[in-house]
Amino acid sequence: MADNRTMAELLQAPTEGYKDAIVIPEIAANNFELKHGLINLVQNKQFFEHDKEDPHAHTRYFKKITSTMRVPNVPSSSIKLMLFPFCLEGAAQI
Repeated sequence: MADNRTMAELLQAPTEGYKDAIVIPEIAANNFELKHGLINLVQNKQFFEHDKEDPHAHTRYFKKITSTMRVPNVPSSSIKLMLFPFCLEGAAQI
């Protein structure tokens, strides 16, 4: 049977099942939570994966925002992993 998919369809990376592969490392700090203001900052500039959006500029903005937060006993990678889903919307979400 012939494969009738377009080149664009063939080049799409499979995403099924990958959402569960990202695991946030254990946090040693007591009572840690993301601040509402930080979540709002990230949500104010969400990435939608539109044609005119620059993913590199979005990543630079995200890194700039997350670099402002330091919490004892909490790795910055954990903060970024917890916060990143808040900055995606629409087609950019898996």
